[in-house]
Amino acid sequence: MNVITLHLSDTVKIEVDNSFSGEETVKYNGEVVSEKKSLLGENHIFTREENGEQVQYEVRIGIKNLGRISVAIYRNNKIVLLS
Repeated sequence: MNVITLHLSDTVKIEVDNSFSGEETVKYNGEVVSEKKSLLGENHIFTREENGEQVQYEVRIGIKNLGRISVAIYRNNKIVLLS
């Protein structure tokens, strides 16, 4: 199940999927860059080249009140999204 799709620019799209069984998948422009299994959430870290420089992303998936999934996305340690 898709939790969030974030278009950071015309050339960068990050998708976060999570299943009821705890399978977490993070995609960068449609390519799977991290997969983990957790019922309480995990951190997913990956790097990609953008405009000639290496960029590090961290996607934190967690559980909030009433079982709602939370997602935080950081790009080079700067917050891009908090949900």
